[in-house]
Amino acid sequence: MGSREKWYTEKLNDLQQEDLRVSTLGELRDRLKSLPHDEAEKVTKALELPLVFDCLNDNNTEQVDLACEVLSLCLGNLHLGESTSRYQTAFERALNHPFPGVKLMVLKEIERSLLNEEVVSSFCQQTPLLINIVNCIADEDIGVANKASDILVALGITIPGANKITSNEILVPLQELMTANQIVKARVFETLVSISKKSEFSFAKLKAVGLISNIVDEIANSDVLFKMNVIEILSQLGQSEHGFVFLDETDVLNKIFNIIGEDELTAQLCQPGILKFFGHVAHRNPRELLAKYPIMFDHLFSNIEQSDLTLIAVSLDTIGFIGQTSQGKLALDSTGKRFDGTIKIISRLLSSLPTDVRVRALNCIGNLLRDTRYDIMQITEKWYRLLGTDPMEIITKYAKNPFPELRLAGLGIVNSLASQPWGQDVIKNTPGLVEFLLDRSIETNKECKEAKYEIVKLLSNSTIFDRHIQERLENFVKEGPFYVQPVVEVAIEGD
Repeated sequence: MGSREKWYTEKLNDLQQEDLRVSTLGELRDRLKSLPHDEAEKVTKALELPLVFDCLNDNNTEQVDLACEVLSLCLGNLHLGESTSRYQTAFERALNHPFPGVKLMVLKEIERSLLNEEVVSSFCQQTPLLINIVNCIADEDIGVANKASDILVALGITIPGANKITSNEILVPLQELMTANQIVKARVFETLVSISKKSEFSFAKLKAVGLISNIVDEIANSDVLFKMNVIEILSQLGQSEHGFVFLDETDVLNKIFNIIGEDELTAQLCQPGILKFFGHVAHRNPRELLAKYPIMFDHLFSNIEQSDLTLIAVSLDTIGFIGQTSQGKLALDSTGKRFDGTIKIISRLLSSLPTDVRVRALNCIGNLLRDTRYDIMQITEKWYRLLGTDPMEIITKYAKNPFPELRLAGLGIVNSLASQPWGQDVIKNTPGLVEFLLDRSIETNKECKEAKYEIVKLLSNSTIFDRHIQERLENFVKEGPFYVQPVVEVAIEGD
């Protein structure tokens, strides 16, 4: 290592000469890349990294980029948490650098260090560095802002992290950011909600210092576009059980759903976001939502008959999302003829919808018809019968459609049927359908090949087919989704 140590010493000396920095950094980068991990770790600990950090203090883009590369290679060789303790001051300066790449380099290293739970507690004591990370949420570069948010979320879901974020030292800078422009305010809200939905403890801490109420208060914001963003952010909170309980008990859900009854412009702009919000919370608690907010289900059903394609599409997505679960199916079915009529309307509208909305309608149907609970299968079969006098004619029309996105959606419905005994019987009795599924020569699209394979795999576990078909299904599964039938060539002797 003697000659190597001498080489690195020379390079460190060269870094102190301005005209040699770019070439020296390039040499250091190339050498570090070529070393095995063990040697690179030794070299990193021997190198005087402050000299490399000093190379960041320049307007030369090439020099700064090379310094970032060298630092990334070196820091990545250190033990988790070692860099944040040894180079805290350098990191603080880097997070105020005008180049986004420098900030990202440091933020990525901090994120890596926090993978070690033991590092989290000590890192929470580095208040100046934490404040700089908070301020990065307001960065003009979205990559920097997102990475800073990721770090705060990783910290915030831990007990020491939640305690630190809600301390005055960090709380004040956070609150200052919320007085900035609405883009930054929304980023802060998203960060707080990401923490809240992942940790009930952290949610309680954020709520206690008033950060959650800051978000909720914005539902009354006169800026309709910002109000839409807030609704979208709060919908993420509603995906957690404790978040849903909070939104329900504090009447937040009612406030949001009542926006649909406000002036026409607000209702028109906000309704898609509100329906998505409703879908998220109803996905978890469908029967409770139906009991408390039946009017929202009425909105979903009636929207299918509207002329507004955006509302139709969002309503289809929402119905399909609610109907993914067994409890969701039970809730939808409990509305009786109202929802039965909606299924008929969806089926009737299919042919007249634009392709993108038609795909969403087919996906909705696929979700509604997919279930493996015996008592729910009675509902799925009933809904299948409501699609028309010959539902399989409609389904196979799309499963064989020349456009991949429609064909994939149609195959999704066939997959839903293939998971249930009554559906398997329907597939068996649909002329040519099993042959179509087993015919590899007519399918070129990768996703569609995989979709067919999944259907055949489900059918191969059935007991309703005769021995010959059963063997073909099982062989198809053994061969995999991308098996290619070998071509046999017969050589003919010439004259």
